[in-house]
Amino acid sequence: MNKTILITGASSGIGEYVAYEAATKGANLVLCARREDKLLDVKYRCEQLGAGNVYAIPVDLADPDSMDDLINHLDEKTIQIDSLINNAGFGHSEPFVTTDFNLVINMFQVNVLGLMYLTQQIALTMLDQGSGQIINVASLAGKTSTPNYATYGATKGAVISFSNALRMELKPHNIQVTTVNFGPVDTPFFDNIERNRREASVNGPFALTVTKAAETVIKTIGTSKREVNRPLLLAAGAKFYALVPEVGDYILMNFFRD
Repeated sequence: MNKTILITGASSGIGEYVAYEAATKGANLVLCARREDKLLDVKYRCEQLGAGNVYAIPVDLADPDSMDDLINHLDEKTIQIDSLINNAGFGHSEPFVTTDFNLVINMFQVNVLGLMYLTQQIALTMLDQGSGQIINVASLAGKTSTPNYATYGATKGAVISFSNALRMELKPHNIQVTTVNFGPVDTPFFDNIERNRREASVNGPFALTVTKAAETVIKTIGTSKREVNRPLLLAAGAKFYALVPEVGDYILMNFFRD
């Protein structure tokens, strides 16, 4: 209650439900996404659920000027961010050799570079205030890539690596960096995924509901957790892959193709 949380990708999926979960706890919210009309719908529902002050600010993570506008708005309104939840991102399933490279560039711009730029700007304000928490929603795909997810897995692996270094840099300044890695979550993320892969993922035994994912993210706020991985069975699989990669490759090549 009375803490201010900035959530990117708040117009749908995990980000939307993180906003609702935080609203029920009385948080102040800064909701960011490209779609202003959907943001306003989420803002209204958050207010109905008991949130404090709620700001809906359109932001495009592929555009540094758009993020600068956000930072200037926060400065003008003297809005202090206690927790930054970097959730925005998108994926795509296709063999890398046939993927339009403009899509590769855009995915890195949104999933990695935009996240890093916004994190830098918010972290500077957290240094001034002497506290804060940055929660980066990455993916277990960043630990164990699967066929046809080469680009997406690479972006999430970059987020995990970035978070690990940033955590050590900011810890002496009372700023916690937490990475949350999910397996499949039933969200619009899978709208861009080939049908068979989508159905196998969202209806499979490892899928999380978007509500459960949002609860997991919210529970990390105020903690000193380094990393959270869900579901636990897939997290164990990622550890197994790191120990026995040849066996992991065989399993993934034969059971996780589109």
